[in-house]
Amino acid sequence: MAKHEVLLAGATGYIGGTIVSTLSKSENELLKNSNFTLLIRGADKARVFNDKGFQTVLFDGLEDTETVENIASKYDLIINNTPGGSVDSATAFIKGLGRRQKSTGRDVYYIHTSGTSNLADQPITKAYEETRTFVDTTPDLYSYLQQRNAMTPYAQRTADIAVISTGLALNVKTCIIMPPTIYGTGTGDFNRITIQAPAIIRSALRTGQVMQLGDDNAVAEHVHVEDLAELYIVVANKVIKDGMQGFPSGERGIYFAGTGRHTWGEFTRGIFQALRELNAIKTDRIKKVELTEAAEMWTGGNELYCELNFGASWRTQADASRKLGWQPQKTEEDFEKHFLDTTRLVMESQK
Repeated sequence: MAKHEVLLAGATGYIGGTIVSTLSKSENELLKNSNFTLLIRGADKARVFNDKGFQTVLFDGLEDTETVENIASKYDLIINNTPGGSVDSATAFIKGLGRRQKSTGRDVYYIHTSGTSNLADQPITKAYEETRTFVDTTPDLYSYLQQRNAMTPYAQRTADIAVISTGLALNVKTCIIMPPTIYGTGTGDFNRITIQAPAIIRSALRTGQVMQLGDDNAVAEHVHVEDLAELYIVVANKVIKDGMQGFPSGERGIYFAGTGRHTWGEFTRGIFQALRELNAIKTDRIKKVELTEAAEMWTGGNELYCELNFGASWRTQADASRKLGWQPQKTEEDFEKHFLDTTRLVMESQK
């Protein structure tokens, strides 16, 4: 039987780079049983991966959806680790896979990167209250996303809905991986840091003050980037082994990735203590800030994104992911340690 043609988009990013690095360090089944290619923008970056033995295909960017669709039509499985809020690029990948399915008659698959901010409450604006714990074996997650988005459109959620509906229409089997707050140092060649903690650290270094949005007790979840990378590899291997037999795709193909929980008060105090330990700030207190100010500092003025990702609560259980065979290794000690590691990385990047 011919090997599966697999394409990974986002190899220069935080998650995608860690996936590629993880694969390069082991004789993983994914590399053995597929022709594995990386979608790269820029010949210089492509050479970095070529020198490590990876095949690459060049493109000009996700905005060129015609090229993205044409490239995608040559593959059986696409792992998309590019930012999850782009409807046009996500559906272009799926349209290309649909052409592949139609021409070959074989099943094709698309793994999409999203996030649990889709499920978060809105405690700052009081626009939405949510107390439930979501489980990725629950059958109504797709309808929930549709209902939430009808009330408050959110780019990432909009893209997820488009991924599922387009996949169903074109006979492409879709899986959405929905991680919570991602922490830890990535192991790729390019972007090695996450979003939330570095944003708060950078603003503290600029102002000399650690800022916190909202209530100390808002509860969020986390996963180490290396554990998350392993989940993508587990899902991709399952696709190649038996086509995700026994595991859902489409409307029920949403997989969570949380491994632990924190409050935003704990999160901010972790950053504060790291900055104090490194003598980067002199203040002895954390400053509470309003949503408008926080959004200007951390998210380019996007208040909805800021509220959902820096001060909201969400609770999930990754039952389906674990049933697939995912076995995260990082502990709460790793989570606590990452504040100092990430602070050092951010400070070094600003020298």
